[in-house]
Amino acid sequence: MNGRGALLAAVCLVVASAATGAGWAQTPTGPMSVQETGALFRFASTGAPDGHLDPVVSDAPGRASSQADSFPHLKHQGLFPLCQGCHEGIESDDEVTAFPEPRECAGCHDGVEEERVDWEPAPRRAGTLDYSHAHHLREVAEEGDAPLVCASCHIDPEGTSMAVVPLEAERCLNCHGEPPESHTEPGLDCGECHRPLAAVDGGDALFHELPTPSVHEGRDFLLDGHGPEALEDTGRCTACHIQDQCASCHVDASLAPIPSIPAAPSHWDAPLLEPEYPEPDSHRDPEYERIHGRPAPEAPECSTCHTRDDCASCHLEPLPPSVEALQERPRVQAPGVGLASGLPGNHDTPYFMSAHTVLASAAPNNCSSCHTQAYCAECHDAPRGPSYHPPSFALRHSASVGSQPMECSNCHNTAAFCRECHAGLGMESVGRLGQACHQQRDCLQCHSQLGAFSVSPHGPDFDAERAQARNPLICGACHLSDPLGMGP
Repeated sequence: MNGRGALLAAVCLVVASAATGAGWAQTPTGPMSVQETGALFRFASTGAPDGHLDPVVSDAPGRASSQADSFPHLKHQGLFPLCQGCHEGIESDDEVTAFPEPRECAGCHDGVEEERVDWEPAPRRAGTLDYSHAHHLREVAEEGDAPLVCASCHIDPEGTSMAVVPLEAERCLNCHGEPPESHTEPGLDCGECHRPLAAVDGGDALFHELPTPSVHEGRDFLLDGHGPEALEDTGRCTACHIQDQCASCHVDASLAPIPSIPAAPSHWDAPLLEPEYPEPDSHRDPEYERIHGRPAPEAPECSTCHTRDDCASCHLEPLPPSVEALQERPRVQAPGVGLASGLPGNHDTPYFMSAHTVLASAAPNNCSSCHTQAYCAECHDAPRGPSYHPPSFALRHSASVGSQPMECSNCHNTAAFCRECHAGLGMESVGRLGQACHQQRDCLQCHSQLGAFSVSPHGPDFDAERAQARNPLICGACHLSDPLGMGP
């Protein structure tokens, strides 16, 4: 052993003998279960890229983390009396002097005095605990508490001065006075102790072991709880969640505060959430379908759950501005609710077919939001394949026109529609008058008692009594006297 080594060894033995006494007596003790919160302390490291020198942490008594002590401290307890001899920069968070360089081992392990060793410190990994020794020391001093020494947290309470063990979560909680279950209760500032999950090495695997707070359960949390809480304190979300999880459910992930939540690193197998869209109470109102666009909602009010495709399943082009502002389903990660078109409630009544003309006349814009004119024409303008009128109605509609059981002009432009239909079917007049349409006086030349041919204008199903009872003046247009003798 050289002179420097002998002198250092002598000093170490003297100080180490004293250190085994009261100097290490400030270690907190006391049993506490940390099963519910152990994952919050998992994967803590001997250092982190943000400059905070995290402690080595175990998630339960006797269970070391993946960053277990890699240096044989006990073998060197006679050589190093003070922790600061090797870890001078710990108290100031100085990364350069916080841990010794492996090459310094060669001062003793030179192959002559001591055998050579090939020791490397444990790799530095960012854990969930965002811990600063310097900040912790200042907090203790400002609170007026007794100063802590390294042994308070890092030495086995039943061991010697160099019995370094991974820090157990219960030792933190014993001092801070918070029971483990309180970690998942509302109101705590998670960011005070924990870094965002996206900044934790192995956070994608850790997520599946995190406890689920009781306040996260139920539809009320999804509908009314998590949005305001995230806006108020994003740090409570980032300790356990990544931006990718928000985007897996929120259709428009550009809305605050989602962009401020860190996204998963590119090398992660990002743990996404299963999309869930509970129906708001307002949507359960029987009148909601009818009034949901009055007034037109702002896009952010709908874009959490809906894409433009949902609205377009019912609404025709041009879409309302609030709908145009929504995201299209192929351009977003979240699926959205995925609405399909269906009949409005008032369409599913026995009387809608006969009453819809009144509704359409009163509010045509209500119809045009879903229907085109061609859609109406499939029923109302289809003599060859009608579905509103009975089959073959065009062949015998003259009787209905004469008796007028329904008003044709409710749906048809009688001046243009009749002419177009008759001409299209090759039924326009090309006889004595040489024209397709004519005045009533022209008809009387043939169809009257005084006409040249006395041809009856009535069809085979004509009900004369009903026609006269409906409007006797119509009969007087052709007949000089009451043909049925029913007049006054």
